[in-house]
Amino acid sequence: MRVPTYASYMNLLSASLKNKEQLDLYSYQATTGLKSPNYSGYGSTAFNIVSLEATLNVTKNFQANNDLLNIEIKAMNTSMESIYDLINDFKSTLNSFSGNDLDMITPDYTGGEITFGSDNVADYLDTTLTIDEVKYTFANDGDGNNIDISTATNGADVLNALKSKLENAANPPAGFDEFTFEDNKVTFPLYTVNGSSSVLNVDGVTTGEPHTMNGDQSQALSQLQQLAFSTMQAMVDCLNTSANGKYLFGGGVSTQAPINFPFSTLEEFQQYYNGVSITYPTNAAASLSTWSFDAKQLGDLELSRKPDDPQTGVIKAQGGSFLTTAITSGPETTGTLTFNSDKNTIHSTQYGAFNTLKSGDTLVIGGADAGANAKFYIVESVSEDGKTLTLSEQTPLEADGQLKADKNVTFSTSLPVGSVVDMNGFNNNIASQVQVTGVSADGTKLYVSMDSSRWPAEGETVNITASSKWSLKSSSYYQGGNLSSKRMISENQSVTMDITAADPAFEKLFRALGEIAQGNMVDNKDPRNDFDGLIDVGRAGERVEEALSLIQDGLYSGGKTTSQQNGDLYTVMAKINSNYVVLDKAMENQTLVQKNLEDSISSLKNTDRTEAAVMAIMAASNLEASYAVLQNAMSVSLLNYLK
Repeated sequence: MRVPTYASYMNLLSASLKNKEQLDLYSYQATTGLKSPNYSGYGSTAFNIVSLEATLNVTKNFQANNDLLNIEIKAMNTSMESIYDLINDFKSTLNSFSGNDLDMITPDYTGGEITFGSDNVADYLDTTLTIDEVKYTFANDGDGNNIDISTATNGADVLNALKSKLENAANPPAGFDEFTFEDNKVTFPLYTVNGSSSVLNVDGVTTGEPHTMNGDQSQALSQLQQLAFSTMQAMVDCLNTSANGKYLFGGGVSTQAPINFPFSTLEEFQQYYNGVSITYPTNAAASLSTWSFDAKQLGDLELSRKPDDPQTGVIKAQGGSFLTTAITSGPETTGTLTFNSDKNTIHSTQYGAFNTLKSGDTLVIGGADAGANAKFYIVESVSEDGKTLTLSEQTPLEADGQLKADKNVTFSTSLPVGSVVDMNGFNNNIASQVQVTGVSADGTKLYVSMDSSRWPAEGETVNITASSKWSLKSSSYYQGGNLSSKRMISENQSVTMDITAADPAFEKLFRALGEIAQGNMVDNKDPRNDFDGLIDVGRAGERVEEALSLIQDGLYSGGKTTSQQNGDLYTVMAKINSNYVVLDKAMENQTLVQKNLEDSISSLKNTDRTEAAVMAIMAASNLEASYAVLQNAMSVSLLNYLK
């Protein structure tokens, strides 16, 4: 062997290192099954591998998000199925209840009678008898609504004087043809007579006994109301469903339960919604409105009764108003306004002029040019283009007219009629809740129904000094937001999440249940007791009928409310199911895509581990041989050679 030179030594070393690299590569391939520990080892396929892996990561990200979304949609669907079953169970019970003769559980309006048993005619003088809200006074003359008993000598004569007065009245009482007069007794539809009739308390005067429910009827009604309340509680639980750390029906407000239902028992609920002075709101605007007023906004308050309607309370703001300006006329806001009293509509030439208003809103028209139409209204509907405002028949326009855009007209909103206002911080003689019935044209007076026993008497006024201690607040049962969002489930697909607990479908169902659960389902006041107004003999039937109508509309409106988003439970469930189907198909496709991508990447990156092991053994043999040659070459030197 020749003595190696430096060049030959380096060549031998380089060959050994290459053999070492081959052994390392084949050993890595045999161990991992991959062709190379880095992308440079894949040559021209490296770009394809990187591209496929990037697509795979995007797919896996969508899959991870879709797994969470799948949990949410399944939870929402479970809640909707529960509500559907709850409402159908209640509807079945309500239908069964409505199949009974509801007249049998209401006061007996055919058995009323009054017997004038006192022959001391002086006992009757200056007493009153109120029939269909018309007050008659027994007197010594027949002037006006006076009943002349100046010539009467006994109870029968008093009765005849009453009969003569009613027969000759310009407008006889409703059902007067059912009145029967016999000796000193009159029989009539019982609740045409008001309990405020003072003659009923005269010695010798007796009345017929009012009808009361029997035990079975009372139990059936009690069970129905308890079921209505329990169903409301169950609906609250369903709509307060949370998943993945957020409330699903909160409209973007994810950390707060969307439904606030502060009642734990039916008795608490009926104490608040007593069904007389405070009824469960009868429209969506009142159910979902949130307003708050304090002394900073209103100044001193004056509490009184409406002079022409003593049953209506008045809250007068001395230093402010109950109005919030929503729209001011102008070229860019309303354009020309046309008032049509025949159709009870207001038309604007600007698209979207009335879009900030909604059905049930309390609206007050004002401004220097509003004229006779400056007063309070209830919004019936707003057209889809926002140009036409239709007002409720209860609040008709006073005059036709057309006002140019340069005229001054304002549209202000206030608490919707039916809103329940909590009177916080007032003394115990002031009702703790009142219910809005209207607002004055200037917005300074709020008209309310209230507990008459806890309000200033007719003709009296109570002044409330401005103070931080009191406030007036109307709260919605819904505490969430109205955000809708699109959730991307793939690069080209998304599902819309826009279902909230405030949607019309749920509001209608809550309202139907509240109609039944509230107090005084049956108006069974005794006419011998003092009360104002007439007894509502049809209350039970009307509430049951209204509840059934709302439930039907809330379950499936049959296209009657197509303008409403999520107007019935059928639409809501269909939307959730549609989202689930789209998501499920996307997840199925992504699973296939993931498998194909992983197979493609594997085909480019993986190698045959058995073949790699054989090649590793061969590389090891080559490395041993190269090391042997290198060792022999290094052991040869000039000195050894000369020896």
